[in-house]
Amino acid sequence: MSTQKKNIEFPEIYATEYLKMQSEIENRLQDFLSVQEKDWFYEACYCILTPQSKAVHAETVVKKLIDMNFEFNDLDPMPLLRDPEHYIRFHNQKTINLQLLKENFPEIRSLIQENQQKPLMLRDILTAKIRGFGMKESAHFMRNIGIFGPTILDRHILKHLLACGVKSAKNPPTNKSMYLRIEKAWLKYCKEVQIEMESMDLLFWSMETGFILK
Repeated sequence: MSTQKKNIEFPEIYATEYLKMQSEIENRLQDFLSVQEKDWFYEACYCILTPQSKAVHAETVVKKLIDMNFEFNDLDPMPLLRDPEHYIRFHNQKTINLQLLKENFPEIRSLIQENQQKPLMLRDILTAKIRGFGMKESAHFMRNIGIFGPTILDRHILKHLLACGVKSAKNPPTNKSMYLRIEKAWLKYCKEVQIEMESMDLLFWSMETGFILK
């Protein structure tokens, strides 16, 4: 990382926090790279559950789905999603999404195996194949199973990008071309300040929530 170049805007608060969190961030990225293929299905479940719901709730639900062997058992996950202790918003639609994911995952697994060296193409494939996945959710899932490259343009990320001077992040993307335009600007900024995008993503999330989850 370089913070010495006068022509690059990288706020001191971010530089300081990155130096403090760097080791933890690097360890978390190694965790993603170590995810085994047998865990792919439940990482996809997590990314179906998280939109507009608390990440800790999604993680709790996924742990319960694992305990119930949801991938291979015929059961209705809706009671888990509706439970007030770990409530998931839009539980009706997300229940459908989980069931369709389970039905289609053998094909999806094969597509990941075939295309994991082509992350941008894989993002498009997953967005088309998984109900409930947009570009953001596809990128999130890929990152969580150790396939790096595509960006996760969450509203919290956009807020921090804008604070760092990435003007393209002013408005949330409403279509693919806008998403790609912001992604290009973010990756350019990462290159300028010499921080990998995946590391910057976790940095922003740690500053937003106080901890690094996934």
